Amino acid sequence: MTRLQAKAQAAQHHQHGLTLIELMVALAIFAILGVLSYRALSEVATSHDRLEASFERWRAIGRSMQRIDTDLLQAVSPGEQRGAPGATPASTSTPAMILGRSASGGGPEFQFLRLDDSRGVRRVGFRLVDGRLEWLRWSGREPLGDPSVEPLLDNIRDLRWRFLYNNNRLDAWPPGDRRAALPDAVILELDLPDVGTITRMIALR
Repeated sequence: MTRLQAKAQAAQHHQHGLTLIELMVALAIFAILGVLSYRALSEVATSHDRLEASFERWRAIGRSMQRIDTDLLQAVSPGEQRGAPGATPASTSTPAMILGRSASGGGPEFQFLRLDDSRGVRRVGFRLVDGRLEWLRWSGREPLGDPSVEPLLDNIRDLRWRFLYNNNRLDAWPPGDRRAALPDAVILELDLPDVGTITRMIALR
């Protein structure tokens, strides 16, 4: 065998395939790339879920604020009719608007008279129970019996109602013997652990 043939056989022997070390290195690289790709996709999915949850949270907050605005902008004092079909002067056995404490959960409960297209004047309200804002509706003007309850917003740390009257900010309502009076504006402060404090003022006059 000549020297040239020996070199050719040696070259063919070295080109036979991958060694075990080379195969392990290749597998390790593929494994690392697979882990990185999985983590990237997982982060994208998690970010999408967080965004969806955040959007839904703000939609719920917006719906709750719209419900409060709509009711308060229709608030009336006893005797006011505003041309409602079938409406008659309301009795004054209870104030037109009152802020108290909820008997069921100890949170604030805010009640007032609202003009209703189908029922004339009826009593509605909002209360905080175990971190949940609830919408209350009674069948008539007086808070008799159990109201219809509809949950509006969850995960509330605290809720405060304040009232603007004659350029003064009040923490309670009604003031003194003004049972039939309405404030100039109602101020709502919502403390939400995931958002912060939201303040909204609804002018009534």
